[in-house]
Amino acid sequence: MFLKTTQTALLGAAAALALSAGNPALAQVIDLEGRTVTIVHNASPGGSTGLTAQLVADAWTQTMAGEPTIIVQSVEGGALSRGILQVMNARPDGRTLGWLAWQGSTRILDPEDRQIPFQDFGLIGGAGGATFILHASVNPETGLTTGDDLPSLEHFTFGGFSARSAASIRTAGVMDMLGVDYTFVSGFAGDTPLEAARQRGEIDGFPVTGVYFNRTLVPGPIAEGTDVPVFYFTGPNEDGTGLAVDPLIDGVEPFDVWYTRVRGEAPSGPIWDMIQYHGRVTDPINWLVVAPPGTPDEHLQMLRESFAAATQDATFLAEAERVLGQVPQISYYEDVQAIVDEIAATPEDMRQLMRDYIAAMEH
Repeated sequence: MFLKTTQTALLGAAAALALSAGNPALAQVIDLEGRTVTIVHNASPGGSTGLTAQLVADAWTQTMAGEPTIIVQSVEGGALSRGILQVMNARPDGRTLGWLAWQGSTRILDPEDRQIPFQDFGLIGGAGGATFILHASVNPETGLTTGDDLPSLEHFTFGGFSARSAASIRTAGVMDMLGVDYTFVSGFAGDTPLEAARQRGEIDGFPVTGVYFNRTLVPGPIAEGTDVPVFYFTGPNEDGTGLAVDPLIDGVEPFDVWYTRVRGEAPSGPIWDMIQYHGRVTDPINWLVVAPPGTPDEHLQMLRESFAAATQDATFLAEAERVLGQVPQISYYEDVQAIVDEIAATPEDMRQLMRDYIAAMEH
């Protein structure tokens, strides 16, 4: 769910700005005047990742020291790792930043020699709160005419970026909770190619981001009656008893509300725990904003402050509302560091459950 920045984050960013205003160390910030800074994102062009990165870039160029030209570059492939590795291996000269769909909660499952050391990046901030809506093609032959028909299906084929995608793992978990046999198809680099595959009949559906759902699916195939929403995944609600309601997703329920209604009992058990885990540590930061490892501390401080200023700017907020239909939830350095730390401390039983799902989906 996309929300405006929390009051705590705003106050924290304001405090950081005030404390650093007279810091002479900022004189050592890399000179970017007249330079071009590239923000690398790791999904296909045209999706919510690239759109949101471009909106932030347009605002950030006004607040970053030196007011450099900022361009956004899509580097897709490698199950989202190609763009991450390009940023990780870039020179820490201030000319490259990352806007990364990072999948931190599942990348911790990699063998040690293949892990991406996100803690070594220069953490700047994050954006997210994205709602993921499972939607499916209307198909009278299989018996799916509404979202409530999903539990009665014999088989469901869904797509995603990779088996390590939190949205994909949760969807697979739901299929097991419902007793529906499933096939997972991976290798898609964004909502646009996933939707093209659905329309070609290669998959039955997929968990789609809220921005793409509202901008493309609602006025298109859903309005035409060829596609139906089922339920959505969000972060935890305020009292921690279930998933939050997204007021921007009209006529669709959070997974736990939908499950309770169609099954007659509330979700429970290890899979439900996993769904809630990803709501806590994955959904708040869908996109990690970073500088390459080794970026000077003084430059990082400037990037954190200018990122905060850019994403609190009234023009940015208005433009995000116009283009995306909602304002992204922005996280700042302290909150991002806390999530990176929590993911690193993920219990072994949760890690093993995710490993089992990844293995089954990649089989």
